Amino acid sequence: MSFAGYAAALLTLAAFFMTDTVRLRQIALASNVAYALWAGSAHLYPTLALHIALFPLNAWRLRQLLRERGMIERAMAASEVSPAWLTPFMDRRRFTAGTVLFHRGDPADGLYFLAQGRLELEELGIELHPGALLGEIGIFSPDGTRTQTVRAAEHSIVYVMRRDEVLALYRRDPAFGIYLTRLITSRLVEDAAKVSPPASPPAAASAPAAPP
Repeated sequence: MSFAGYAAALLTLAAFFMTDTVRLRQIALASNVAYALWAGSAHLYPTLALHIALFPLNAWRLRQLLRERGMIERAMAASEVSPAWLTPFMDRRRFTAGTVLFHRGDPADGLYFLAQGRLELEELGIELHPGALLGEIGIFSPDGTRTQTVRAAEHSIVYVMRRDEVLALYRRDPAFGIYLTRLITSRLVEDAAKVSPPASPPAAASAPAAPP
């Protein structure tokens, strides 16, 4: 069963090149099987026991990742955000109703994607729904601080990408950069429209006086 040993080594090597977490867990499962076959044939029982124990752990983690990715993709269907941009880099966070995600003036430490629940921009009184991306203006603002206070209107699941990863992806992926630029511009235009009163129509010219 030396073939199983070589296969296990190659799968372990391939795992180091994986950026997709789902693919990484799939390779880990395959390597668990290969290592178990090799260790069993070579009578390396501690290694055999290790990979028998790791197999259900990796299977459970893969199932969890697939469930999370499905939830993200359903939320992203309501927006123009591509799962390929964000899913490899995001950390999952849960917020109970009333919890403040960040305050206006806080350091802009990351980009937030709402997968489930509702969030409220307190200063503007705007509600955000699944599929919304937020926090991008603070990341690119000169002082790098939040421009709004965001509170969970109900129990919400949010995925967060760190600021350095956002900037790296912005430079690396033109489609993501264009989407983010459009999003920032549209929100700045919307905010300006909310604070600026509508222009009053020009006064009608007065009718000439009737001749005496």
